[in-house]
Amino acid sequence: MESPPGAETVLDGRRYLYFGGTGYFGLHGHPAVVRAGVRAFLKYGTHSATSRAGFGTNPALLEVEARLREFFREDEAAYFGSGYLGSLVLAQALADRYDAVFMDEQAHFCIRDTAASPGKPVFRFRHRDPEDLAIKLRRRLTAGQRPFLLTDGVFPVFGRIAPVPEYAEVMAAYDGLIGLDDAHGVGVLGANGRGTLEHFGMKSPDLYFSGTLSKAFGGHGGFIVGKRRLIGRIRTAVGAYIGSTPTPTPIAAATAKGIEILLRHPEMRNRLRRNTAGLKKGLRSLGIEADDTPVPIVAWSMRTEKEMRGIQKDLMRRGIAVAYLKYVGAPAAGVLRLTVFSTHTAGQIRRLLEELAKIL
Repeated sequence: MESPPGAETVLDGRRYLYFGGTGYFGLHGHPAVVRAGVRAFLKYGTHSATSRAGFGTNPALLEVEARLREFFREDEAAYFGSGYLGSLVLAQALADRYDAVFMDEQAHFCIRDTAASPGKPVFRFRHRDPEDLAIKLRRRLTAGQRPFLLTDGVFPVFGRIAPVPEYAEVMAAYDGLIGLDDAHGVGVLGANGRGTLEHFGMKSPDLYFSGTLSKAFGGHGGFIVGKRRLIGRIRTAVGAYIGSTPTPTPIAAATAKGIEILLRHPEMRNRLRRNTAGLKKGLRSLGIEADDTPVPIVAWSMRTEKEMRGIQKDLMRRGIAVAYLKYVGAPAAGVLRLTVFSTHTAGQIRRLLEELAKIL
């Protein structure tokens, strides 16, 4: 990649119509985002070269946390170096409140790495299956034990949303906790872009989520928002937070600007939803299965890897880049995966559909 990711992106020296990655709002190369990063680079250098347990906090990091509080309407926010760490930070912060971990069998790598970290028993249940979760809870928990469910809010390959209301109903019988890795939900889902829980209209002291700023918000780093008690514990007792160097300062400043832009311009989310609906409708007309959720991801599998790689190459010859992936949650042969951005025009989406129709 030789340009910022956007509706048009330069790959190996050639400009393509780009339907890959996760730059849902085209903010990664937004001039205001870039300028904010450059100004911070000149003022603060690369980063503070120490953890936030020492002298590592600076104005750029604090601005990200202030913007997160404003965007999510929460009391406090903790900002750390990578979205990959989100589930780990959450699991460690809540470790004294649960006795066993229950994890979707197709959970992201970061959740798999997290699950064993607190030293509690870990059990897997069938993908997006509340009934199997109920069976596993009944079989695996002993009297008085409290479960912690870990799952993606939106699964990265097919863009399917976890059935959180059904999970909450099952977990209520055990006074259980639910933690979402909402990397693909925050910024996109919900009336205000606050993610999967807002999408379902859910709010409870037993519902938690972590997110990333590297996708919808055009920046980098992970975060958790919530009540002061939770964030205070993260800042004082979670090794993954207090023992790591924070996000590079120019990137933090750029990230804060990305959050501000998405907060001030809800019409960007409206455009993304229109583009998502238009793309999915067009793909269904070609015989490709696509749900009607506002998640801007569509993936499908074909009989062989060779067939899918051939389609990807044909599209690239026509100047269109889409992803072929073998990733967590994908079948053995892999998938072709499309993502649409708010910055794609109707004409660009139409061109993708026309070229796909010729190949398929």
